[in-house]
Amino acid sequence: MGMAASQARYLGLTARKTNVEYEGQQINQARTALANQSANTFNELLALEVPTAPSTQDYTTVQYSYQDGTYGETITDMTSITDDPDYNYLITHHHYADVFTGVQVNRSNPQVIIGTASVQNSVPGAEVTYDDTLDTYTINGITLQNYDSVSEEQRNNFERICQDYSSLANTDPADIFVYTDANGNMNFTTRTELDNAVAGTADANTYSVESGVPTYVGNCELSAYDETDPDQRLAYEEICDQFPNENFATSNNIYTWEYQGRRYFASLEDLTASAISAPDPSTPTENQNKLKAYYAENIETKIERTQKAFVDFDESGRAQSIRFEDSTATYTVSTETITDEAAYEDAMNQYNYDMQVYEKAIADINAKTERIQEQDRTLELRLRQLDTEQEALQTQMEAVQKVIEKNIESTFKTFE
Repeated sequence: MGMAASQARYLGLTARKTNVEYEGQQINQARTALANQSANTFNELLALEVPTAPSTQDYTTVQYSYQDGTYGETITDMTSITDDPDYNYLITHHHYADVFTGVQVNRSNPQVIIGTASVQNSVPGAEVTYDDTLDTYTINGITLQNYDSVSEEQRNNFERICQDYSSLANTDPADIFVYTDANGNMNFTTRTELDNAVAGTADANTYSVESGVPTYVGNCELSAYDETDPDQRLAYEEICDQFPNENFATSNNIYTWEYQGRRYFASLEDLTASAISAPDPSTPTENQNKLKAYYAENIETKIERTQKAFVDFDESGRAQSIRFEDSTATYTVSTETITDEAAYEDAMNQYNYDMQVYEKAIADINAKTERIQEQDRTLELRLRQLDTEQEALQTQMEAVQKVIEKNIESTFKTFE
């Protein structure tokens, strides 16, 4: 029984020692993996690029300028040339000037209102005739009648027109004529207008009340474009030049209005398209499609030219005078050092951002390294514990081994 117990004890110690050795191997493998992680972290640290602060010198240039009598010109580029004996540089220069320019805008929810309005039309003199025998006038073959105030329809239309054109109300009723044009609109005019047209001195103005006419954009009252108004005409022609392919340039019906001190223009087609686009018929002025409108005004514009020039330099290598190919005038060149503050600020902001990213990366690497070291210290401590345990197991196994040897020796001596 003693030998069997010793043998079992020895086997248990052997198994335990084997487990300790296996756990020690696992710990060594884990420490090797941690060492690899530490090496990778160090490589990440080496790969980091330290941000470099920008220098103002990198954003500072020498700028040449001159005064030509009208504008202050700034030279933006000087390219040396050798193909012309009279000029040594190709110069790009610019100045800023107010340029009358047409502008297109898209007004959101314009609240266009379509209604009934008095309209002034112009009839060319060639379309007006007079029969002095019958004392009758015709327009495009339609005979005009004297205004009849007893006719309710004529009276209502005439009074509506007089609200917008008061000069017509001051005319002698006997000199007012009325006719219905090919579109079914009742038109009014005066003997003076008709006589001027017959004489060929002016076109005849006629007045009518028409439906389907744009009357308001928001709270702004619309009026027909007046080509006799020099300001309106100048703006209208500039807009047409700027946007020749738009409906505006080809429309025969242009309306205008003023809003916050600026005069806007729009075509009848665009106004109507917005007016009928409201999704809810009960609120026709709400949520309309955008209205394409136009205006013209002076806009500061960069005027740039590129010319050959002869440039004279001083002893320090800076330009001191310049003469262009299209003039005999020689201009004195001013020199100044220009720092692009905006670009420098952008670069400094980028540097500060990059520095924060760099410091964050360093902090992350340090934190990762600290975690690796903490794990390694824990594994090292456990490995020392296993070494101590292995030594104790080895001592116990040796003691058990001696007991087993003594049991074997005493057993065999019994049979001698």
